[in-house]
Amino acid sequence: MAVKKTRSGPADQIKVARLSRSQRGKQIALLRKRQITGAAYEIIAEKGYYNFTMMDIAKRAGVSSGLIHHYFKDKENMLVTLLREMQQSVRAGTEKAIEEVPGPREKLEVFMDRAFDLAEAQREYLYVTYDFLTQIKFNERMKRIMSKLYRGYRETMVEILREGKAQGVFKDVDEHYTASLFISIMLGIELQYVIDSTAFLYREYTDKIKSYIFDLVLKR
Repeated sequence: MAVKKTRSGPADQIKVARLSRSQRGKQIALLRKRQITGAAYEIIAEKGYYNFTMMDIAKRAGVSSGLIHHYFKDKENMLVTLLREMQQSVRAGTEKAIEEVPGPREKLEVFMDRAFDLAEAQREYLYVTYDFLTQIKFNERMKRIMSKLYRGYRETMVEILREGKAQGVFKDVDEHYTASLFISIMLGIELQYVIDSTAFLYREYTDKIKSYIFDLVLKR
């Protein structure tokens, strides 16, 4: 479950140059927005949700603060857009990885591996997500997007479990309960590891969790 840091480059500029005038305008706007939200992602990961300014983001993105306000009406609108992009990136990356393996057992393993990889390979993503979680009591839009993110995790795992049950690979487990259980364990183990990486051997523990889930669902 990786988050792509999007910045426009020469290849993007070539693609834009080949478009019609109206298409070019839309594509430039899309690239600029992603450039800004990509910079926002990096700044929030470094400084935290409460400790950055729009000027920080403008400098990191290499644009003027006026351009940011041109594309985003306010700070909240930009942050909501960033959160939505993060959610979509995680979901798309996970689904693509799952599609590349053949059976439900392999899909379940890929799903769990990508979930656990976040704490090591994408720690900035976790930091930014934790910062956004502090806002869900006060910001309904952010709450809805975070809800959609975790619902997406559950739905993906439920789909894999249903496929495995239909093929006779998995037991007749309650797929909604099992998915919710795994997501709870995943979030808890990642949070503990991010707070104190010396508390336990992360890979050893996540391997044990995977074995536990497979024992729970696999037919022997």
